[in-house]
Amino acid sequence: MNKTKLPSIISVLILTLITVIMWVSLDIYRAIKKPTETTVSKEISQSLNPTLDQDSIKKVESRNFLDDSQIPNVISSPSMATPGPTVAPITETTQPVNASDSGTPQ
Repeated sequence: MNKTKLPSIISVLILTLITVIMWVSLDIYRAIKKPTETTVSKEISQSLNPTLDQDSIKKVESRNFLDDSQIPNVISSPSMATPGPTVAPITETTQPVNASDSGTPQ
């Protein structure tokens, strides 16, 4: 028995036909099974009140504000000797800076 093989163009055409048929079928199914329209309650669709709550704003303004210099540097250590974070001391150097040391041309 000698089996003849279909040419590749015929195989592509058959696959394309199957794809088009499936595509059209799914579009028809989706058009028939449209989701029902949802109704939104009146409470949700009401407009928002544009006035600000002055008491809340005053509470926020009266809170303490910390500068960066008041916040300590916290360094976490992976060793078992110190289980928690440690506070690193802040060291300031007071060396005079010369204009020639800045690296900018004069």
